[in-house]
Amino acid sequence: MPPPVRISDLSLYLRCPRLVYFQAMGRSVWPESESPTKLLLREMALSLSEFEPEGSIDLEASLRDDLERAESELPVIYGEDINLHDLKAAAGEIREILPDMASKLLLKLNLITPSEVEVDLRSDRLGLSGRLDRIVARGAKDGRKGQVPIPSMIKTDSPPETGVWRSDRLRLTGYAMLLEESQDRRVDLGLVEYLRAGEVREVDIRTSDRRRVLRIRDRVRRIQGGKLPDRPREAPCKRCPVLESCETRLTLASKFF
Repeated sequence: MPPPVRISDLSLYLRCPRLVYFQAMGRSVWPESESPTKLLLREMALSLSEFEPEGSIDLEASLRDDLERAESELPVIYGEDINLHDLKAAAGEIREILPDMASKLLLKLNLITPSEVEVDLRSDRLGLSGRLDRIVARGAKDGRKGQVPIPSMIKTDSPPETGVWRSDRLRLTGYAMLLEESQDRRVDLGLVEYLRAGEVREVDIRTSDRRRVLRIRDRVRRIQGGKLPDRPREAPCKRCPVLESCETRLTLASKFF
């Protein structure tokens, strides 16, 4: 049985199928390190799991404390991989938007609490695996006892005007399918948290997206097995970490066809 395809590889495929190929060949296709802003925002988002869904809280003060804690801990966690000057500048930028972020998140806090964070999921039957940012527990509305598990992804970029980005929706669908396997319960709803904008958006898990996740899984497997895919016309070639290798492949192919 082949190893499971990671949910992150689905996202990589959606950026450009050739990135999956070069990653399988041992090339680094991800940034060397995440930006300090993304790292700080993610730490702050994970801390939200500690809040109770009800009760009076000063969310802005709590997030400010979490920001200071993350700013002091990230150099310990990442060592020389993080630039202290950039980290300080990123923390300053976040402090400026913190009041607006906190006021919007306060209205959405009940959607993401209580929750469990950074949960590893795997299914040999589905051939998928991944680490889910958050599992939210909600009361069942279908008359069944117990809590309904809701998968939630943390994003530090800006959201679209409405809904969620296509790649976010498909990744979320993959996590929902994995969560169903572990919980033995249908998952028809997911969340995407756009922390910078203070947004938490609900996403219906569509049948069509489930089918697409499985088709992309199969394509990723073929690519990882050595099949070089075509480069799509809309591929984000600018600043691509493997652009030189990719263009060399195209040049070699043109000599034979």
